[in-house]
Amino acid sequence: MARVKEVFVCPPTYARLEYSINPWMDPARPFSAARAVEQWEAIVAAYREVLGEERIHVCPPREDLPELCFFGDSVFLCDGKALFGDFRHPERAPERPYVQAYLTSLGIEGAKVPDGVVFEGAGETVMWRDKILFGFGKRSDELARHFLRQTFGLDTIDLELETDDFYHLDTALLPLGDDLIAYYPGAFGPIDTATIESLDCEKILVDEEDARAFACNSVVYERVVFGSRGPRRLYEELRRRGYEVREFDTGEFLKLGGGIKCLTLQHYALEE
Repeated sequence: MARVKEVFVCPPTYARLEYSINPWMDPARPFSAARAVEQWEAIVAAYREVLGEERIHVCPPREDLPELCFFGDSVFLCDGKALFGDFRHPERAPERPYVQAYLTSLGIEGAKVPDGVVFEGAGETVMWRDKILFGFGKRSDELARHFLRQTFGLDTIDLELETDDFYHLDTALLPLGDDLIAYYPGAFGPIDTATIESLDCEKILVDEEDARAFACNSVVYERVVFGSRGPRRLYEELRRRGYEVREFDTGEFLKLGGGIKCLTLQHYALEE
């Protein structure tokens, strides 16, 4: 079983909307970094309340890295080990060395995928039980699964994303516990949908409206779900099942193609 040991975040102090590398980004739309900081601070304050101050690590922002607030997109962490990746788009390539240097300064060591292999970190990797659910196809290369297995000694369940709007696995799939997963079928083809359905747990099907509101891009800590304000059916169902759902305004981050999970690098620990 996997649990969240700690989380890493980075304030969107220098966030900008100046280019487009996913369908959500439109440089013609107004964007407010000041508003994004307010939204981020509300989320982090809730993390401190629920997880405890000692579990929250804040990386300093850097002016030339406008999407650094999506801190986990270049690395996956589990049991003190890290696998660092490389981005598909050159606009974000400088983030990885900075993130790697920061985590190394905290005593986290790890490997990096070989040059030429694209792997977009925690955006494509979420823990379920003792396995890594790994997304590929739109951003990450399928080949990266070998380096995940090699680095962490864990099996991967590989899922190909087939819809441009849902380009990272964490935009379309949300493990809520060992016995429950929510996912948006429209992001996957029939083979990968069958793979998810074959998993030995209950599934909640997320509809397109909730999916486009980034319902799956939530963070789960024990029985608390941190989610973007907007999704309705999924959160209603989770409350019915006894989860506490905390909703936050993430409007500025949605303009960049990200939600709460994108803003949060989780360091997993495995328990017997």
